Amino acid sequence: MTTPHRDRSNRTLADYPRPSVAVDTAVLVVDVRDAALGVLQHRREAGGAHGGQWALPGTFLHEGETLADAVLRSLAEKVGLRGTRPQQLHVFDDPGRDDRGWVLSVAHVVLLLADDVDAVLSSRGDLRVVSVEEVAGLPFGHDQIVRLAVDRVRSDYALQPDPVGLLGEAFTLKGLQALHDAVAPRPGPGETRPSIDTFRRYMVGKGLIRPTGEFARKEPGSGAMGKPAELYRRAADSRDLTEVVGVRPVRKDRNRADRPGDDAGPARAFGELAGHKVDPQIQGLVDDVGGHVPLTLTVMPHYVAVRPVGSDRVAAYAKPLTLSVGLDPDDAVAVATDHPDFRLERTSAATHHVHVPASALHEPARRQAARTALEQALERTAGAH
Repeated sequence: MTTPHRDRSNRTLADYPRPSVAVDTAVLVVDVRDAALGVLQHRREAGGAHGGQWALPGTFLHEGETLADAVLRSLAEKVGLRGTRPQQLHVFDDPGRDDRGWVLSVAHVVLLLADDVDAVLSSRGDLRVVSVEEVAGLPFGHDQIVRLAVDRVRSDYALQPDPVGLLGEAFTLKGLQALHDAVAPRPGPGETRPSIDTFRRYMVGKGLIRPTGEFARKEPGSGAMGKPAELYRRAADSRDLTEVVGVRPVRKDRNRADRPGDDAGPARAFGELAGHKVDPQIQGLVDDVGGHVPLTLTVMPHYVAVRPVGSDRVAAYAKPLTLSVGLDPDDAVAVATDHPDFRLERTSAATHHVHVPASALHEPARRQAARTALEQALERTAGAH
């Protein structure tokens, strides 16, 4: 006897399988004193899933609760943070991502200064901050969430002055540079952070910040000599958007050639860019790949970002003496094993970076290996968009 077929038009929500919905948040911590970017982790309670392991703060969505409310609740309950402004990042929907069952994770990111988390860190032993370059082995796919959060924040800070508004309305140029240095990728061997003059030319020359006409007050007893530092503020288009919760800054200059006032369109080759110090060998390699793989270039104070056309994600960082390429871990290990002078950075479980020195590009075999790696990174980044 066959079971009567139920008319699909008469189905209700109860007839469909429903996943659980969780929220997980990458709390990225900026330490301007040590020019470092970390992520806050908490130790999960014993007895539960992955008890005793370090993880990102998260929780399951309660009935009648919004995602935003669930994120704020999880941050308050799991790590003792209140008054934050998380932004939604991505929905992770792999059915096998959670060994407890079918769970969708709506990932979020929030950026805070180290001073804002010092109080909870000092009062609790179940919290820690780990460098984003050292994150690996977290449960529930949290490594991937961290990597995506870091890429998002670095892309935002590379193109706009303090888009989250951590420094407030007015700030010194030195303070802004210290913040951006901490968010940016670490310099490679033989490289240094941009000078204050380079940073000023980028931020002031492009009209991203403007002087207020006021100066920072000296602290009594500080012993500081000389003229007080001038105060700046963000241009209106970036400052006003940070006041709207959940709205990310616009990317007006994402794919523009880096000349003030240049409206010619996307920069597809180094010949269209000004204001960078990338080694000619790296320039030639990127331009060679760009001849048949659509890419865009954006000059930033610390590097030139290499992206697939139409993507917000960075596939490679062209720094003065190094090309840093983001690859799948297995591909990155294979490339670094075959070419020991390519430095391997095990960034996370989802992405490793291969740092190719400009000096290696003189040799044909290593140049071809670097070219192949860059092509793979562009394809991988475009596919993840």
